[in-house]
Amino acid sequence: MDFMELLRLRESCRSYQDKPVDREKLTKIAEAGRLSPSGCNAQPWKFIIIDEPEAKANMCDALVVKGGGTGCPWRESVPAFIALVEEPANVMPMVKEYYGDTQRFAQGDIGMAAMNMCYEATELGLSTCILGLCDQKKMEQYFGIPEGHTVRMTLAVGYGAEGAQPRKKMRKPLEEVCSFNKW
Repeated sequence: MDFMELLRLRESCRSYQDKPVDREKLTKIAEAGRLSPSGCNAQPWKFIIIDEPEAKANMCDALVVKGGGTGCPWRESVPAFIALVEEPANVMPMVKEYYGDTQRFAQGDIGMAAMNMCYEATELGLSTCILGLCDQKKMEQYFGIPEGHTVRMTLAVGYGAEGAQPRKKMRKPLEEVCSFNKW
């Protein structure tokens, strides 16, 4: 598939078929994340694939935060999730000296990994939605995530509802977001 076509096809899906996703496909999606670039090649991530019933139920519970809010009211219908967990980054000494102990690049690195994963899923005929809201303590408890590691986002992964057509992308015109040599 042409890359620009892939960009146009990928969208946030909120309606899934009741059809499991093969682990082979989920592994390919994780591999696309693993191959993503990262600052100082630190690879500050761990991907947790969640596809078994009990684990999915735990994930659905962890997507509910204090006060009962969720950004994913349709979570029960998602066949699989992939949690993207930030690990402490091991950066070059010069970078660490300049920025200190802050995770300067890690969140951007995880964002790039997430997009690679979304594009691979689209290429495989799957749909995704990036979820940014979860209860960190429940994620640690349910999935054995060590203290000091943060779930930055979770991907909902599955087959989009039958007959669903990609929506027209609503984006600012290129001239509004791009210029040459100055603002």
